[in-house]
Amino acid sequence: MYDIVRLFHIIAGIWVGGSYIFMVPILENKLRRLGPAFQGPVMQALIPILTPVNALSFIVLLGTGFAMTVMLRGGTLNGLLTTGWGWDMLIGIIFTVGAMVVGFGMLMPTGIKMDKIGKGAAAAGRPPTEAEGAQLGKLSEKVHKLSQINFVFIMIATVTMV
Repeated sequence: MYDIVRLFHIIAGIWVGGSYIFMVPILENKLRRLGPAFQGPVMQALIPILTPVNALSFIVLLGTGFAMTVMLRGGTLNGLLTTGWGWDMLIGIIFTVGAMVVGFGMLMPTGIKMDKIGKGAAAAGRPPTEAEGAQLGKLSEKVHKLSQINFVFIMIATVTMV
């Protein structure tokens, strides 16, 4: 049973870590250089797919991580923090939960606001107004900074878990 739980944990970890390693330092930076005309449509195409898959992956990571920890500790978490391994697991969990909070509590609502502005302008058959463009620029910068924070969180969680 442990091996099956571990397999799901590793697959979810590869997905989360891999998607962030690709998205933040590679794709996001390239799209920012290409400008909003490219960045907006590409991100609007990716986010509806990535959001639920990442949410499921985070849930699988936390659930399987907890299950593996309990299995390895003989069904009890007593004394977990008396070992370096236990501290590594705690740090990994904290940064994984932090990444979830930033991703789903801050990034997702910001993306929804950006999408709403873009769709509102498109529904009116016009490009975003100057004020909407300025707001989209601020929101885009916020997304960029939050993505970088999440990238660091996920990398710390990954390193501690390894």
